[in-house]
Amino acid sequence: MRKYIGQSMLLFLACATTLFAFAWVRVWVVSLLDMGQFKTILDQFREFEKFAPIEFDALFTYAGRVGMTYDEPIVILCTVVWCVSRGSDVVSGELNRGTLEMMLSQPIRRITLLATHATVSVAGLALLCLMVWGGITIGIEATTVTETVDPPSFRIPMINIDVPLTVADPVTEEIPLRQRVNSSTYAASTFSLFAFGFFLLGLSSMFSAFDRYRWRTVGAVVGVYILQLVMFGLGKAAASLEWLLSMTFFSCYRPQKMTSLVTNDGLGAPWSLVTPIPDAAFPPLVYPLVLITLGMICYGIAARHFSRRDLPAPL
Repeated sequence: MRKYIGQSMLLFLACATTLFAFAWVRVWVVSLLDMGQFKTILDQFREFEKFAPIEFDALFTYAGRVGMTYDEPIVILCTVVWCVSRGSDVVSGELNRGTLEMMLSQPIRRITLLATHATVSVAGLALLCLMVWGGITIGIEATTVTETVDPPSFRIPMINIDVPLTVADPVTEEIPLRQRVNSSTYAASTFSLFAFGFFLLGLSSMFSAFDRYRWRTVGAVVGVYILQLVMFGLGKAAASLEWLLSMTFFSCYRPQKMTSLVTNDGLGAPWSLVTPIPDAAFPPLVYPLVLITLGMICYGIAARHFSRRDLPAPL
């Protein structure tokens, strides 16, 4: 048992360190890209904009490009690894190690055991999400960006031609990134990442409560994850398959949309349950709440089945 606890701590520390360092470096990388050149490159790929999690126009801003951190594969991978590893251990992991009978021989209810696992897992998930937000915050505070300031000019009416008022060359200046981006912009995106992980925790726990082999639980959860990811990709790729988007939980993970709402409408926009958003059927807060609700339903199914199932004898 001590060995497994140590392994869980090492997994958490590895994920937390990776997420914090990656988020910090990701913000620094944003400062290396020239906005004008970046826009020119993206304009060549407009036909692939439907596959992106956000409109290309939003990526022309520092806030939009920093917000892309929440869609990076490393961030998603670390979140999935933590949620699947912790959720799959609730029942099938303990059975697989032969420790569940020993634990239940103590004066402890099965629901209490499940709730303890869930509390530790959810707390760890929340800390991981905060590590991403913390890395972004430190990156914003420590990073400067180089901007080119064009000489003053005068626009001729009717023909919309800019005439320079001087012959001086454009001036470059170093500006702290915190003057262009506010770290509080990503509070709603962080909550969206937490909701995404919470659903995976509930799904993994539900599969774990029905099985006795951890490897089989992990395989089932990963299989569902990949199937949902394929459905999401097909729904984005073809208009005839757009109905698949309503059947995948990836449609509810919209951290970039949260960032755009903050940039355009203020910090309170993503937390609305009544104000609709463009290109969406529901208000912004509905989507993470759907994920949390689905996660709670999965936890409820896991608790009900675990409290009633017969436990096989340890091998």
